[in-house]
Amino acid sequence: MLASPRLVYLLKFAGPALIVVWLVAYMVSDQPAYNSVVRQFKSERDIFITDFLDHDVGGQLDGSSISELCASKTWTPGLMLSCDPQSGGFGQVKDAHLNCIRFAIEAGAELVLPRIIKRDDKNVANTRPKNGGGPYIGEFIDYLFDYEYLNQTLSEHCPQLKLYRSMNELWDVPQVQSARKISLQDVGAKLNGSVIEDMNTLSEQIKSYIDRAEDPETRPFPIRFSSDVISSVFPTAYGNPELAKNFGRLLRPRKDARVLAAIALYNLHKKYQLNLDPKQGFQHSTFPGLHLRTEADATPIFPPFDDQVSTLVELVTNSTAGFAFVATGETEERRRKLSKKAEAVGVTMVYKQDLMLDEPEGRELLEQLTWDQRALVDYEIMLRAGLTVGLSGSIFDWNIALRRHSVPGADGEPQSLATSSPIQHQDRYSILLGSSEKADTLRATIWP
Repeated sequence: MLASPRLVYLLKFAGPALIVVWLVAYMVSDQPAYNSVVRQFKSERDIFITDFLDHDVGGQLDGSSISELCASKTWTPGLMLSCDPQSGGFGQVKDAHLNCIRFAIEAGAELVLPRIIKRDDKNVANTRPKNGGGPYIGEFIDYLFDYEYLNQTLSEHCPQLKLYRSMNELWDVPQVQSARKISLQDVGAKLNGSVIEDMNTLSEQIKSYIDRAEDPETRPFPIRFSSDVISSVFPTAYGNPELAKNFGRLLRPRKDARVLAAIALYNLHKKYQLNLDPKQGFQHSTFPGLHLRTEADATPIFPPFDDQVSTLVELVTNSTAGFAFVATGETEERRRKLSKKAEAVGVTMVYKQDLMLDEPEGRELLEQLTWDQRALVDYEIMLRAGLTVGLSGSIFDWNIALRRHSVPGADGEPQSLATSSPIQHQDRYSILLGSSEKADTLRATIWP
């Protein structure tokens, strides 16, 4: 019996449709195969950017030590902690947020994430602008960091710690609209400068203080305690070494800044034929990355502009690369001054703005970012330099140096360096110059 025309018509389209359904099901179940197929249809540039975003320096975060830390604490239902907003640059804000998160874990409390005080972009030295005559309460964490990544990572590795993006999420909980102050001094923590000397008893000290301040039998439920900004407090050498490597990676720069950094690095890679592979994080023998810290907000702990310029030029004079990437928030006029001095010794200084000259959309997005957000682009590029040179008084530079120090091979023989400046930190991948009094504290407390 011959098939009806309608059945033939249906079979004509059902066959290909079933094949498509099977392919989609196969690709979804086999992610590596799916990615391999998709890559074939991407440009070299798009593949580079994707690999950059998918591969962090030092590999993916290992959250097992964070899980271990959270599981070791006693968590109190209804107890909340918040911290005052932090001003300053990326390094300062990251440090304050991480210290606040760690304080909440030690307390066994839920956490209202601190806000970030946005500096005056017209006067970057003004890090705490006023708003209508009153204090400026600040921006959400998304201003600098990837909140979704933080929330997802903590949900997986520290589910005991409930996060609130801001007090806005608690608008209908009247008990927590006011808060009782708490500090490390209040709880009796013994400090050496700003650094806690004995971490073994800290959780119990915090809980004892809270119970003395507010009787568990009669206090409101829930209840919120609020801390001032906490910086450079927790000694990273305490506990599991893997925690020191991974805890700081809870806070990842916002995605648009990372995409811009990927585009800039790709353009650098093509212009100078660097043969970079972003899946490898960074290659030791590629370009040098330098940090010029002379902007209007730089404190007197940093050398003057002319001194830093002379040091950087001295460092690159014998560079075999012929160029160096410079991370800086300096004005165009001062960048040109550095470039001119470097050109006199045959070296080209490259800035993030230079790497966007042929990227109209990227250049526009970079210009739309605030001064501190643009520093995130510098940070991501510097992480991937062959050798970085920074300043021992800069929390930004310590974040870069210690993050790179966790990469295998960092303890190999350091590169020789022609400089008259004192060296505070040196490994195979990074060097920090200067004699800042803050260096030892930063070295001891930074989660990179």
